[in-house]
Amino acid sequence: MTGLTIFALFGDDFRIAFGHPDEDWIFFGVSTVALILFAFELVISSIGKRDYFLGFYFFLDFISTVSLIPDTGLIDFTEENYAQNNSDNEALKAGRASKASKATRVIRLVRLVRMVRIVKLWKMHGGNEDADEEFEAEQKAKDNDIEPTKVGKRLNEMTTRKLIIMILSTVMLLPYLDVSGWQTEVDDYYVHSELSNLWNITSGSYSMPKETQMVDQFVESVGDPLLYVKICRIGIENDEAKCLERFPNSDFPTLSTITNKLRGPLNNDQLDSNVVQYQQVTAAASYDESSEEFGTMALIYVDYSEKAVLNIIKTIIVMLIIVYGTLNFQRDAQSLVLTPINRMVTVVHTLSENPLANTSALQSLTHQDSEKNKETENYETILLEKTILKIGGLLQIGFGAAGASIIGKNMKAGALNPMVPGKMITSIYGFCDIRNFTDTTECLQEEVMVYVNKLGFIVHGCTNDYYGMANKNVGDAFLLSWKICDDLLPGFNAFEEEPNDEIRIRACETVRCAVKGAGTVERKITPTEMADSALAAFLKCLVDLDNANTNGSLTEYRSHERVVKRFGTDFRIKMGFGMHVGWAIEGAIGSHYKIDATYMSPHVEMSDRLEAGSKIFGVPINISHWLCALFSPAARKFLRPIDRILVEGCPTPMTVYTYDVTNFPKKFMRAKVGSDNVQVKVDFANDKQFKDLQADLHPAFLENARSGVEKYLAGDWPEAKRILEMCLMQKAKDGPSLRLLGIMAEHDFVAPGDWPGYYTMLEGY
Repeated sequence: MTGLTIFALFGDDFRIAFGHPDEDWIFFGVSTVALILFAFELVISSIGKRDYFLGFYFFLDFISTVSLIPDTGLIDFTEENYAQNNSDNEALKAGRASKASKATRVIRLVRLVRMVRIVKLWKMHGGNEDADEEFEAEQKAKDNDIEPTKVGKRLNEMTTRKLIIMILSTVMLLPYLDVSGWQTEVDDYYVHSELSNLWNITSGSYSMPKETQMVDQFVESVGDPLLYVKICRIGIENDEAKCLERFPNSDFPTLSTITNKLRGPLNNDQLDSNVVQYQQVTAAASYDESSEEFGTMALIYVDYSEKAVLNIIKTIIVMLIIVYGTLNFQRDAQSLVLTPINRMVTVVHTLSENPLANTSALQSLTHQDSEKNKETENYETILLEKTILKIGGLLQIGFGAAGASIIGKNMKAGALNPMVPGKMITSIYGFCDIRNFTDTTECLQEEVMVYVNKLGFIVHGCTNDYYGMANKNVGDAFLLSWKICDDLLPGFNAFEEEPNDEIRIRACETVRCAVKGAGTVERKITPTEMADSALAAFLKCLVDLDNANTNGSLTEYRSHERVVKRFGTDFRIKMGFGMHVGWAIEGAIGSHYKIDATYMSPHVEMSDRLEAGSKIFGVPINISHWLCALFSPAARKFLRPIDRILVEGCPTPMTVYTYDVTNFPKKFMRAKVGSDNVQVKVDFANDKQFKDLQADLHPAFLENARSGVEKYLAGDWPEAKRILEMCLMQKAKDGPSLRLLGIMAEHDFVAPGDWPGYYTMLEGY
């Protein structure tokens, strides 16, 4: 087929240039074979090749095949054929031969479409299209070549198609807009050929009707370019009666109208040749040399104003072809390569500037591109883009807020260096622990991972909805954080500080925290709103955990055979929570082999110790007095102090608070997002949901509990005993009340003489 394609391109020209007429049948025969095989290939390709039928290459192959018909000799469009097969007069033969030459030129132009077959055959030979996979793999192994990418193949295919369209459009259109072709046709053919056919005007048998007919045929053959024709016998050109004049163009019926167009007088050397060409041609006929009158003389004025119009059209077409090619090549490269690369760079730049940035918008763009064209899903650029987005997402999930600086610095230029220096921040720390985890692990065994992840989904989801970030998962525990600011927050730095409302208000006036939460638009909130949001997140964790136990994702474990055997039928999954605020060093811990991004600080450890204390106090959540001071006054109204303790490693006593939750509504504190896509502020003062959590609590319980602890800390233990016993009547089995009564009972409810106003916890708390 490659050989036949080459023959189809050059065979007919070789026949005319180097062949003998007696050998034409050989060329015609080979062309006929090529026609049959091209047609056969067209049919089987339509059947066997995907997306070929009625596709781009189908129509090119079809045109190539049809263009072979004239080369078979079955149809002859040549000038000789017209001249031999018509018995009309000479002028009519010449006119028809002219039309034959135009048809031949069109056929030759169409024949150029066959060149596309060479491109297609080269591609197939190169193994890029429809090649045997094993053969292709062997060839690549031999050549040590890299397999072409799918996007590279697609870009090459689109570029090839558009290049073919551009070249064929140029080759086929421009000859018809070539003004030199018009001028040559009039000058060389009609003047030197047609006028020669009129030489018999000078013969002895002068016949005006015959010459008139021939001149009319001449004018009709030339057509629109003629403005004026005057034909005379030489020697009598001044005898107007013996001359023939024609004004072929109805817009210029007289010499005066032509003169205006000429921009100069007739027969003047100063004529604007770009508008009108003046020709005086003598066509001689030497049949009678003795005659004083021989030959024919013609004055012809040919209108070449159309030449300017054609030049304009040609320039516009060339410009359009160039613009089409440029824009389409750019568009293909833009859509297949540059746009995905730009999005990749945007992801890297975004993560380097803001490692915790939400890249869902870029993911959406990638998804939209894939949806528009399913084929692009498998392109390497799209796969690479999706991979970078996934890697970025995994980095955010894996490193968390504590690893933001690690991600950001390593996403920028330079070598990989995960061991970046730490950074001081101020944050709220929340520590959660799964109760009875060791025993539950023994019961669930391989199911324990799913079990922990379900709890993690609850805790992390609530935290994220209220501006927090998950930091560390330690088997049965989760560390969470709500970052307030870089560096220190005055009044909430050291254990020795005793923050109050004045300090809190000052901090809220100077510090703002940029957050999104469940919204998509960032806003800046005060440290107090951040603290209230952290409390709301842990309260939501408590409620969602209870609901999941009752009628949710955790119910299956209540009926698990080994769990029931170990804990009984009333088993419920419980968690303890500890909350604190303070400074910490944010950074990486480990080595180049493995790092963990986390927070290191005694304040982080304090949140862990507070959670551990929740088991001692018999409440689900413990809060330090430093964090309580950062809460809004409305939030503090729901809290009660449960003890003041001195723990190892803390230089000052700490008052521990808790939030009593007695009611667990099914839908609690779902993050609210306004019409502006900004999350609505947590409002302990007016949001009824927080009161609903304590709906089953005795109205006087909180006040009595606060008073009982106050008497206990003041050393008035008898009064404290009375009040706390009242609290137990209002809330049976209240853990903090039972604990304080137990401590006082050890001293017969009489405070020691050296009672410092706080309880010193044993080592290990």
